[in-house]
Amino acid sequence: MGKSAGKGPVLSRVGRRAGKAASTARTRSFPCPDDLWDEVESFATEHELGSPAAAARLLLRSGLSVERRVRELKAARDWQIEQAWSDLQAVAGGDRTFGSWDEIEQAAERARLRIRERKAIAKRAAVDA
Repeated sequence: MGKSAGKGPVLSRVGRRAGKAASTARTRSFPCPDDLWDEVESFATEHELGSPAAAARLLLRSGLSVERRVRELKAARDWQIEQAWSDLQAVAGGDRTFGSWDEIEQAAERARLRIRERKAIAKRAAVDA
């Protein structure tokens, strides 16, 4: 790959579109700093991808996937915060009860009992084995 006005190699990407029709290959090029391209080349070598272009395609696809997941997680987090705030307002306004502290303590004790029972079963199974 050639140099572009001292800005480092020009990254080329051949894209393929999946579909019923025959795939067309189109080249994408953009300037890439030398230090970044060196990392892409190292990645290609470490993962035996055959070429830096293959590594660049893999990294681009992976990076886009990560960014998509980050946006989805942010949206889910925002929804959970809004839902919790709405629930808190409903409880504070008397529209909804959350249970008494006695009920909460009883539920916690039942959970602790189940944990103790599971540990006893696991211990017996370990001794029998």
